[in-house]
Amino acid sequence: SSGINAEWPLRPGNEVLASLGPIPEDEAMLGDKSTEFGLVLTNKWELNMSDESNIQALFSKTKYLIVDLLKIQRGETFTAILHTDANKQQQELYKAIHSRRLAAENEKTNEEEKNSKMALFDPNDNTIKKLKEHILKNLTILEQHKLVTPTEDYQEILTSIAKDICNQRKYRQRRKQDLKKIGETVERMSKKKKYYGEAVTYYQEYVKACVNNLSKGGKSKKGDRRKTARYSAHKLYEKGVLVEIEKVPTSSFKAVTIEFSSTDQVGVFEVSGKLSGFNIDKINVVFENLLQLQYEGVSTLKFEDSGVVINVNLLIFLLNKKFYGVE
Repeated sequence: SSGINAEWPLRPGNEVLASLGPIPEDEAMLGDKSTEFGLVLTNKWELNMSDESNIQALFSKTKYLIVDLLKIQRGETFTAILHTDANKQQQELYKAIHSRRLAAENEKTNEEEKNSKMALFDPNDNTIKKLKEHILKNLTILEQHKLVTPTEDYQEILTSIAKDICNQRKYRQRRKQDLKKIGETVERMSKKKKYYGEAVTYYQEYVKACVNNLSKGGKSKKGDRRKTARYSAHKLYEKGVLVEIEKVPTSSFKAVTIEFSSTDQVGVFEVSGKLSGFNIDKINVVFENLLQLQYEGVSTLKFEDSGVVINVNLLIFLLNKKFYGVE
C-alpha cells in the first residue's frame, strides 16, 4: 500500500488501504491463496442510531451543519431554504469556507480525532447541495426519534441553536472570569515564589552571619585563627558522637586519635585521625551542611572515603561547645 500512496497521494482509496494496516503474512491468511474475500464498505461518518448518546451527538452535529447553511443562504422559512437552490455567489462562498476547513482538518495530527464519527466536519459536504442532503438525512433520523417536527419547520432544533447563540455570551463571560481567576492565582503564586526565594536568601545570609560571629567569639585571646580539639575514638564513641569506623573494630578505638581543627573558612572544620602512628584521610566538615542535615531529620552521616560514621546532632553539639562556646 505504501507504493500506491507514493504514486497517487491524493487518491481517496489510500485512506481505506491505510486503515487496513500492513499486508499479513501468508500463514496469517485463512485458507489458501485461491480463497475469495469480500469487503463491505460503510460510511465511517455514519452513527449507530441504537445508541442514545449517538442520537444526541447527531442532534448537535446537525445544528452545526444548519448554522453553516444559514450563514450562506437566507429564506422565509428553514424548510424553504432546504428546498431552494443556492445561487452561484453562495456556492462560491461555501466552497471557499469548505476548502479552509478541509485544510485545517488535514493539519490535525490526531488520526482518531480526524476520523471520528462524532467529528463535526464532514469533507464529503463539499457543495451546498450535498450539505442540504446531509442535513435532510439527519433530520429524518431525528424525526424518527421525535426530536424534530417537519410540519413545524424543525422549530425544535432551530430553538436549540438560538439558545446556544444566546448562551455564547454567558459562556464567554464565564470563561473570561475563569481566566481572570487563573491569572490572579498565577500572580499570587509568583509573588509567593519571589517572597520565599527572598526568605531563603535572607536565612542563608543570616546563618552565615551567625556562624561568622560565633567564629569570632570563639577565638582565643592571643588571636589564633585555628583552634584544635583532640579526642580518642573511644571517648567519642562513648559520647555517641562516633558511631563507627569501617574496618576498625571498637576494641581498637583507644588506639585511634581524632582531631577537629578550625580552618580559615568560616564554618568549615578539618577532621583528621591517627591509628597507631598512621594518618587517616582528612575530612572537611561544613557546619552549615550539618545544620541542614539536622533540619531534614538525618541522624547519621557517613564519610565514604574514610568509612567514618558520625551522629549529626551530637557532632553539632561538640563543635558548638569546643569552637563557638555554646553549651
